[in-house]
Formats: sequence, structure tokens, C-alpha cells
Amino acid sequence: MAGGAVRPRLEIAVTLGVLLALAVVARLVIEVIARKISPSASPHLDVPGASVRLVAAWHHVALAAVLLAIGLAAGQLWSALLLAPLAALLAPWPAARLALIPLGLPRAACWVASLSEWTWRADRRGGAALAAAWALCRARRPDPAAEAWVSDLVEGASLRRDGAGARGGAAPARDAARRPPLRGAGVAAGAMLAAYRGDVEGARALFESVAALDERACPREARRIAAGWLAAEAASRGDWAAVLERAREGGGRALALLGAVAARLLGEAPTPGALELWLRWLAAPRRRATLPLVRRALAAGDGAPRPEPEAPEPCAAKVAEGDLWSRAVLLHAGLLLRADGAISGDDLRRLGGAWDAALEDERAQAELRERARSLGASGAQAALGPLARAVEEDLAAALRAARVPHADWNDLGATIGRTRRRLRDELLSEVELACDALRRRVDEARELPPLAEWREWTSLRAQYEGAAALVGLEFRRLAFPKVHADVCHAAVWLFNTRKERAIGNAMFRWLLAEAEALDDARIAGLQRGNVACGV
Repeated sequence: MAGGAVRPRLEIAVTLGVLLALAVVARLVIEVIARKISPSASPHLDVPGASVRLVAAWHHVALAAVLLAIGLAAGQLWSALLLAPLAALLAPWPAARLALIPLGLPRAACWVASLSEWTWRADRRGGAALAAAWALCRARRPDPAAEAWVSDLVEGASLRRDGAGARGGAAPARDAARRPPLRGAGVAAGAMLAAYRGDVEGARALFESVAALDERACPREARRIAAGWLAAEAASRGDWAAVLERAREGGGRALALLGAVAARLLGEAPTPGALELWLRWLAAPRRRATLPLVRRALAAGDGAPRPEPEAPEPCAAKVAEGDLWSRAVLLHAGLLLRADGAISGDDLRRLGGAWDAALEDERAQAELRERARSLGASGAQAALGPLARAVEEDLAAALRAARVPHADWNDLGATIGRTRRRLRDELLSEVELACDALRRRVDEARELPPLAEWREWTSLRAQYEGAAALVGLEFRRLAFPKVHADVCHAAVWLFNTRKERAIGNAMFRWLLAEAEALDDARIAGLQRGNVACGV
């Protein structure tokens, strides 16, 4: 009797819950269709009224889900058909992250992720694009149609709706208002799409640039995804020091596992034990793919790195005593034949000293004069000049390729000093040319899509910072006034005219940090005011 009386009431409650859920779903579908038809007229979800309505809708959906769950427990199996989509509405990002993205469904992942107001509050459009690009990377088979759709979503969302490009003039205000501004999740989406296309360097640069954006314009989840991808990519290259650095920033279970593996392989204290490593492996996703890394870390014992045999000094033992020219040439050839990154300060000290001795030794110069006389040349200086320049050009190219820090080759003799000045002038000219190109494009109001604007800025920033790492503080003091004038001009244009406030703010913040590092109070004061304008 009691069970028979309760069941009709339960069915009525479930029916009411279903009707309520269908009404909420219909309202959400209508809102999505309205946004597709007229994006400029759609309300923004970051206004207080919209947030209140969203919270109210979420509570209605939660109540309907509870009622459906009760119905399912009571034996109403048809409730499961509606409970699944309601679960996606209640927790859209976990549903996209755990189900749709691993299944490689870009469109479904995009739509579900766009409903996640809590995760992507700072960049909902970018979060949806990131979910779509990530799902494309996880797809089992290449799909050109899906790639074109995701590419248009990630890169084409900032283009004009009518397909027309800028023709030398400023874009109409109505077009600028209809373009969504680029934010942190959108940058991560562009990086994920670049990774799918095989552009690992471009993906790495974009993922690294996510951290340069203000937290108000970059969701925390975008930073976590960027850190995880960078750590995994560094692990694939065997750069465990970079993996450990990323893991210390925090970023999820997978990154915690990679950090533990890196600490064990590098012998960093505190070295995780075997039990801790296995527990982190059990907690992390994709356990089959990470199992070989765990076994390798366990096989490393306490994690002490294996000592590598020292390379002997190249060709030094084959040179006769007093033959300065042969020693310098053989050391020079040995350095040029080394792989990138294998040049140390000791190598440069030996080579620079050998060339200094050969170019300044009286006996060597007398031998050179004798050879010049036999060949009909005017004298030793006519041959020494081109030879010294060729040596400096070779050394400058080798230093750039190996990215040897300036601290490793400061004050190593006359030859290395001339090489440093030559390299400084080359890098200074290249940075100035890049700044001139940026300034010219801004003055002509030649717009690029926001992601392309961000790529251009990050490329210029990497060029400046790479040159500063090679040459040192002298380069920064010489180049920064030019860089500041042109970059600030571009940032103001992006912030005020293009309404790309997140990009402009990131450029202002970098200029402020560099001005403070160089003790330039005037520029620092100007950039503090620019940064205070917000995102």
C-alpha cells in the first residue's frame, strides 16, 4: 500500500522536474541561437543581472537533476536519457574535459565548454575555442573539415564578418564592436591549434606567453593547461630541469607526476620515494602513457645524475709546439663542428686566447708577411684584417646558435671582445628593424587579427630578450628607448582603437618591468599609469 502510494507521487515529481529541465534547456538554446544570429545584440554574461539569471537557471537545472536521479533510483530508466545532458549543464567543463575532449569531438566540446561560466568567466569564447582545439588534437583521425572549423573559430573569430580585410584605414566602429577581444584562453587555443599543425616552436611560444597576461584577462584553467603542455613538451625533449620548474608552479595531477619524475631523475631534494611516485601515477590521467616514465624514474635509484665523461680539448694534442696558427685554426674548426648548445666559456677562452696569440705574435706576423710577399700581396695587415673579421663572424654565428649567456664570455680577450661588439651591433640593428616595421604598420593602421597581433608582439619580445641574454645589460640600455617608443605606440593603438585591452595591458606591463629593471623612473611612471587603465 505505502509503496503503491509513493510511486505515483514520485512519477509526478519526476515529470515536473523533466518539464522544468526542458524549459531551462529551451531557454539556453534560444540564447545560443540569438547569439549566433546577432552577436552584437546578445547580452554579456559578465553583467550582474546576467550572472543572477545564470545562477537561478543553474539551481533549476540542479533541482531537475536531483529529481531525475531519484526517478532513476526508483526504476525509471528513461530518466537517464535526460540526466546525462543535465549533468553536462551542471558541470559543463568537467563534462567537456573528461568526456568530449578525449573522444575528439570539437563541436560538442566547444558548445559544452561555452556553458561553463565558473571556469571561463574571464574568457568564455576563448575557453570554448580552447576546448575545440584540444578535442581536435585528441581526435583519432585527421579531419580536414573539423580542422577548418576549429581554425575559423580560433583564428577567424577576430576577422570581419563580411570577410573583408583592412584596406589601409581604420576599421569601422561597428566591426570593432563585433569582434571578440583576445584573452588568455584564446591565446591558449591558438597554441593548441599550432601544436595540432606540428608547429611546436610556435605552440611553445604561445603557451609561454599565456603567463604574461593579466589574471583578470586569463582564466586559471588556461594557465594550468599551458603549464601542463609545456611540461609534457619539455619532458619529450628530455629537458627535466624545465619540467621541474613548471611543476613547482602547480598545475594539476599530470604536472605533479611529471615534477616527481623530474625531481627523481635530477636528484633534486626532496627526492620523492617509490611509494609517492606510484601514488602520483595512480592519481594522474593517462596512466598507460606515463608508465614508462615512472619505471625510468624508479630505475634511476635516488635520482643522482650519471657523470658524463669530459670531452678532451679538440685537436690541441695534434699541434706542434709553437705553431700558433695551426692551433688557432684547429680549435676554431673544432668549435664550429660542435652541436648547438655544446659551447662553454672554457671553449671560448681557449679559442679566443689562441687567436689573440696568433694575431699578435711577432713571429706569426713575420711568417704572414713572408707568405703575403710570395703571393704578391701588399703586406700582412691586408691579410690580417679580412682574417680577423672572418673569425669574428664565425664566432658570432656560433654564439647565436648555441645561445651562450653573456656571463660565460665576458672579458675573454681582444678577439672575443671584438666578437661581442659585432654581435651587439647585429642584434641591435635587427631589433630596431623589427620595431620600425611594427611602428610603420601601426601608423598605416594595417590591422591584423588579434592572435596575429599577439604573435608579432611575443616574437619581438623574444627577440629582445634573447639578444639581452647574449650581450647583456649594455644591449638593454641601448635598445630599450627605441623598443619602448614603438611598442608603447602600438600598445596604445591596440588598447584604445582596436579595443584589445588585454594585449595592450600585457605590453604595458612588460615595458614597466623593463623600465624598473633599468632604473628609468620617467618611463616607469608613464607605464604605471597605462597599466592602471586595466584590461
